[in-house]
Amino acid sequence: MRYFMSIIPPADLKPEDVPQSLMDAMGPWMERTLGEGSLVSTGGLKPVKEGKRLSGQGGSVAVTDGPYAEAKEIIGGYAVLEAVDLEAATALAREFLQLHIDNGLTGVALEVREIAGGVNY
Repeated sequence: MRYFMSIIPPADLKPEDVPQSLMDAMGPWMERTLGEGSLVSTGGLKPVKEGKRLSGQGGSVAVTDGPYAEAKEIIGGYAVLEAVDLEAATALAREFLQLHIDNGLTGVALEVREIAGGVNY
């Protein structure tokens, strides 16, 4: 089954504040999990100020430039995981979060949810 993991960094985290040791530790973890087939895809997201939010307003599409005042938590990145069940996906997420903690980046939250339907290859 496929799972979507949202990576929610601390609100005040700047890209330059990410420890190099974390980036160095993530390389081997990604290589291993990609090789095992448990990591399907991953990536970081550009800052919200470079994004757009679209919503349906009064029967038409409204487009808002970032940043978004109403956003309390911003997704900073994502991963698509392949796991037999939610417990296995949670174990992968735990490893990923522990890398952050071990390398001095605390305050990160992860959300893991099964992907329902859609097109998945």
